[in-house]
Amino acid sequence: MHNTSFHDDHVAYLREYDDRYALQVLPAILFLAILTLVGFAGNSLVCYVYIVKFKPSPTNSYIIALAIFDLVNCGICIPHEIAAMRYRYTFARYGLCRVIKLIMAFVSYASGAIILTIAVDRYRKICRPFQRQATWLVAKVAITVCSVLSLIFASPAAVVFGEGTLTTSDIHINGSDCSTADEYSVTVYPGIYNGTQFFLFVATTLCLVVLYSLIWRQIARQGTFLNKVKAKQTIHSGQQIHTPIAAFSVQLDAPEGVCAVSVADSKPPTDELTNQYQIHSETEDGVCSSKRTPTVLDSSTNARVARTLSTRSSSRKDKRPDKTLFMLCLITFVFVLSSLPHLSLKATRSVNKQIFKGIQGARLTAYSLFLRSYFINSAANPIIYGFCNLYFRRELRFLWEKVTCRPQG
Repeated sequence: MHNTSFHDDHVAYLREYDDRYALQVLPAILFLAILTLVGFAGNSLVCYVYIVKFKPSPTNSYIIALAIFDLVNCGICIPHEIAAMRYRYTFARYGLCRVIKLIMAFVSYASGAIILTIAVDRYRKICRPFQRQATWLVAKVAITVCSVLSLIFASPAAVVFGEGTLTTSDIHINGSDCSTADEYSVTVYPGIYNGTQFFLFVATTLCLVVLYSLIWRQIARQGTFLNKVKAKQTIHSGQQIHTPIAAFSVQLDAPEGVCAVSVADSKPPTDELTNQYQIHSETEDGVCSSKRTPTVLDSSTNARVARTLSTRSSSRKDKRPDKTLFMLCLITFVFVLSSLPHLSLKATRSVNKQIFKGIQGARLTAYSLFLRSYFINSAANPIIYGFCNLYFRRELRFLWEKVTCRPQG
C-alpha cells in the first residue's frame, strides 16, 4: 500500500511539471495540431488525385512518394511530438521514442533524397533532352533505392535516441523525455550523428542549387532564342525562312502528359539552307519524349513554327518556365527553408549542450517550434500543388462537386 501511494504521488508530481511545461509551449502545440490537420487532409487528397486520376509518369511517381512520406509525418510523427510536448516528463516511459525517432529520421532522409532525384530528372529533361530519359519504371526503382538508403542512414537514430532523464526540484523524483538516450548523452555519438545529418543537408542543398541554376540558365537561353526566332520571322515575313533549330526539349506541363515544345541549345537564325529538325512530340507512360528527323521546312511550315514559338514566348513574358518546374522548385525551396532552423538548433546543441537549458516563456515556445520546423514542409506541399497545378485543382473541384452532389460544370 505504501509503494502504491508513493507511486501515485510520484506520478502526480510529474503531472504538475507536464501541465506547466505544456502551458508554456501551448502556441507550438496548437501550430503543430494545425499542421497535422492540414497536412493529413491535403496529402490524402494528393495521393487520391495523383494515383487515381492522373496517368503514371516519373514526376507523378515522385510526387506520390513525397505525399506518402508527408502522410507518415502528419499521421504519426507530428502527433507523437504533440504528445511529447504535452506530457514532456512522463510520455517517454511508454517506450515509443526509439521507433518514432527512427521513422522521423527515415522520412526526413527519404524526402530529401526524392527532392534531389526530382532535380536530377528536371535537369535531364530540360538540359539534356535528347539523352535517354527516366521512365515510370525507372522512377519506381529510384524511389526504392532512395528509401533503402534513407533507412540505412536513419538507423543510428534508433540507437542514439531514447529516454533522457529530466531533473526536477525534488532530487528523488526525475522525469524522462524523448531525446538523446542517457547511455549516449555523454558520448560523441550524438554529435557525430547530428553532424552527419547537417553535412548531408548542406551537400544536398548545394546540389539542388547547382542543378536548378543550370536549369534556369538553360531556360533563359531558350527565351533568348525564341526572341530571335520571332524577330527573324518578322523580318522575313512572306519569304522562306531557314532557321536551324539544333535541339528541342519537350517539357511536361501537366500530370496527364500534355506535351509542350521549347527550344534548347540552339544557334542564332541564319539565311543559309540547312537541315532542319522537325518536332515530333509523343507521350510514353505519361512522359513526353522527342525525336529528331532531318527535314527542310517550307515557308508555310517554317512560318507556322515561328509563330508557335513566338506566341509561346510572348505568352510567357515573365520568363517563367512551365508550371511543373515552378512547382517543383517551390517544393524544394520550402523543404530547404523549413529544415534549416531544425538542423541549425541541433548543430548548436551538439556543440554546447547547456545553451538551451533553463529557457522559459517565449524563448521556450520559439525553441520548441523551430526544433520541429521541418514539419512545415509536410503540410505545405499539398498547398503548393493546389496553387501551381491547374489539373490538380480541377480534380479537387470535381471531387467536391461529387461529394456535395452538385452538378459538375
